Amino acid sequence: MTRVFSAVLVATLLANAAPAPAADAKRAVVPEDLFKMAAVSAATISHDGKHVAFVVTRADLAKNGYLSSIWIASADGTHVAQSTRGEHDGEPAWSPDDRTLAFTAARGGPPQIFALEMAGGEARQVTHAKDGASGPTWSHDGKRIAFTATTSDSAPPSRVDWKALGIAAPEKHKNSDIRTLPWPRYQANGAGYVYDKHQHIWTIDADGANEKQLTFGADGENGADWSPDDRTIAYGSTPLSDPEGDRSAIFLVPSGGGSATRLPVARYGATEAGWMPDGKRILYTFISRHDSAAQPGYAVANLDGADDRVVIAENAISIGDAVINDTKEGGAGCAIVAPNGRGLIADVSIPGATEIDAIPFNGARTATVIGGGREIVDCTASRDARTIAFTALDATHLAEAFVYDRATDKTIQLSHLNDALTNALALSPPEEHSVANGQGGSVAYWVMRPPNAVAGQRYPVILDIHGGPHTEFGNSFFHEFQVLAARGYIVVYANPRGSVGYGYDWSTALDGDWGNAMFADETAVMDAVVKRADIDAARTFVSGGSYGGYATLWMISHTNRFRAALAERPVSNLFTETLSADFAAPLGFEGPAGTPHAWGPPLQAYMTMWQQSPLAQVTRVRTPLMLVHADGDTRTPIAETLQEYESLKNLGRTVTLVEFPRDTHDLSRTGEPIHRVERLNIMTEWFNRYQKGT
Repeated sequence: MTRVFSAVLVATLLANAAPAPAADAKRAVVPEDLFKMAAVSAATISHDGKHVAFVVTRADLAKNGYLSSIWIASADGTHVAQSTRGEHDGEPAWSPDDRTLAFTAARGGPPQIFALEMAGGEARQVTHAKDGASGPTWSHDGKRIAFTATTSDSAPPSRVDWKALGIAAPEKHKNSDIRTLPWPRYQANGAGYVYDKHQHIWTIDADGANEKQLTFGADGENGADWSPDDRTIAYGSTPLSDPEGDRSAIFLVPSGGGSATRLPVARYGATEAGWMPDGKRILYTFISRHDSAAQPGYAVANLDGADDRVVIAENAISIGDAVINDTKEGGAGCAIVAPNGRGLIADVSIPGATEIDAIPFNGARTATVIGGGREIVDCTASRDARTIAFTALDATHLAEAFVYDRATDKTIQLSHLNDALTNALALSPPEEHSVANGQGGSVAYWVMRPPNAVAGQRYPVILDIHGGPHTEFGNSFFHEFQVLAARGYIVVYANPRGSVGYGYDWSTALDGDWGNAMFADETAVMDAVVKRADIDAARTFVSGGSYGGYATLWMISHTNRFRAALAERPVSNLFTETLSADFAAPLGFEGPAGTPHAWGPPLQAYMTMWQQSPLAQVTRVRTPLMLVHADGDTRTPIAETLQEYESLKNLGRTVTLVEFPRDTHDLSRTGEPIHRVERLNIMTEWFNRYQKGT
């Protein structure tokens, strides 16, 4: 069955918005359109449901970076305006009386918390933390703000006997810049070395007085959450010595200061999700054991750990936004405790989309609150949960802010910052299909044709494989795909086994076997696609990033059907990846221990990991290959690409390496804007070279 994603983002244009140009005036999408896009995020509704603050981020050509500001809209859609003028403003948070908006801003230094009075006036700086502050969270009485601030360990003195040299220590050499790494997890993609940085929770009066540090643990703390009576703050912490990084625990600390106590629950990976309305119980997420595909369950416990019971079963619902695209780093999702304490209002990943659902704690059927078959990135709710603000996008519309009234069942689009751009572009709406994989399953896939495709003409096709692997493709705006379609390619993308949104069994099917199940599913998709009348089966290509890069390398080591391939930030050797990535851990890729999906620790499972590595199959590769990697990537270190590159060079195969300086694993999403544009042009030039047969 075939269907075309329709425009699901409803509501009329603002009165002063430019009218849509005639269809024949629409132009092709180009990589440089990145500089015309507005990334809307963090839709944050006021407690009374009357206003929505949201963040707008734009790429800036002169600075080759990103500028963000906060906008505020009335919930009835009658007024929307930019409210802050800083270059890096974000994290809006309404005071309980909705008269003040706290937010973070970097203005001539590290980010600090500012407050903007809705009655008027300039924003005032609240915090003056040495290394910056983030995550403003108001107390319920509006008198205090909790936030997080990071402290850094002092550099040790240089190990030099300056007296033996007969000189005083030069100022710049008094302290050593040598790193001594104490933990297995010492870096994070995009943040660099983090082993010597510790995030702690502080409070401050709303007027900026009485700044107080509440937590001091060497492991750091996160997620400050005020109890309903404001006497206690719940937070989370994960031991830095934990090699897996998922043995988190929940702590409670008096908001006025004092000793913290651990919430005594025995479940693995407990993470605070919210206070229950009565203030006597904590809602938390958990997984039963280390499992890379786990969909966390939810449980409720008293503050002394008693009456600990599961309210949402583990691996039953995929809460969060797992849809992947190149216009955001990742979906923030949302999970809000209903005012009556009987369930959640949450962003849920479903096949090819996300939606807002009401999930009862008594096991009753989940109900869709906001659907539409698109990607909903984040959400917040008014105090009575009648009104929900959210950010959403689909395949032909960039993200905008919306508000939904549960009483009237009406949705209003609040922002229209991308209308002028998307109305001017000839965009390609994807067709959705499915195909049997020959192994008892059905694989969803999409076909995106050139927007001005001519009937009877055959086009080259690019199969793109998503990363993760526990993410999914869906009804979301993908700039890269639109650029490739505009250049005359049919773009095909699928949700093979390993993808989120199709149930736990589908998601966990890759654990212990990253290559074969994916290959069967993607092959079934290509076998179906090449039968189409608009496909030139002699001009097929494959591409993907991260796990998709791994999958691309696996595909070309098991078939010669593709004319050329492009693998970005790939994993080529599972053994070295699991020992060197920023999440490196003994069980990093493992499914539940004792199941067929468990690889086991890398030192014990070396041969299994090697057999599942594309590098082990590299002698089979005959397909011309471009490898793309950023040298600041610690999620899949560049050595993963270098191993594949050097091996193919030694074999005399056709391979090209393109290395981007300074960028991280998120090059295609948050990399330097000029690099992102260059990347898209480099990609199309590579495919063009081989689709023309040269």
